[in-house]
Amino acid sequence: MNNYNELKTILLDASAHITRPEELHEYTLETSAVEVMTDFEKVQPLMMEQDVSIDEARQMMRKVHVRSVLVIDKDENFRGLLTIADLESRAAMSIATSAGLKRHDISIKEIMTPRDRLHAIPLSEVNHASIGDLLRTLQHTGTPHMLVVDTQKHEIRGVISSSDIARRLNVPVEISKRAAHFREVVDVLFSGQDT
Repeated sequence: MNNYNELKTILLDASAHITRPEELHEYTLETSAVEVMTDFEKVQPLMMEQDVSIDEARQMMRKVHVRSVLVIDKDENFRGLLTIADLESRAAMSIATSAGLKRHDISIKEIMTPRDRLHAIPLSEVNHASIGDLLRTLQHTGTPHMLVVDTQKHEIRGVISSSDIARRLNVPVEISKRAAHFREVVDVLFSGQDT
């Protein structure tokens, strides 16, 4: 910290007011979908190696206030998507129990949604869609996060999050998880029975 200078500070006077944008952008269901996409050309994607423990992952994600991260291997190849919901699900405890392990011994690889089970929206679709279209898609797939892919470059270009949409629209957004496998059906049924 030797190379940095302390900045001069002043006391605020009573007349200080809050500046607002001249044109306040109001988001609606008709707003372009691109407006709510986290674009990895503009924002560094959050990534985590697949061998990280689920407790460590939860702590890191809460610390930086994110609800999803891309999971990679040691060579930085994309392996899946991890959400806070995955970390807090009964599935994590169920995996530990069936493997005879303690919860803190499980890696995120065990509970993430693997790449081959993830749906994505082509960037070309997002460029012509509205926020309402995104919500319909998230609700249909039953997932609060959806990756966006640039099919021309074969790249994961960004992510759409129902929580980002809710924040922009200033309304609650509920996405009900849809099960794709029998094990997920059991997990969905028991997730509502937490006490």
